[in-house]
Amino acid sequence: MFDDLRSAAPETEPIEDFRPSLVERLPVFSKLKPQQRFILALLLFLNVAVLGCGCLVAFDRILF
Repeated sequence: MFDDLRSAAPETEPIEDFRPSLVERLPVFSKLKPQQRFILALLLFLNVAVLGCGCLVAFDRILF
């Protein structure tokens, strides 16, 4: 039943709108190990979280 399924499917053109990943576009990230990329992503997240909390405190949206 499923033996000729692939040959019966219509031919599709390959997608030419391929977007390379961030690692491929920026050579700085291609030299890093996965563990180092994770630490960078974690530090960036913590930076955004601390700045966001600081802004909430500065605009009196959170009271201590």
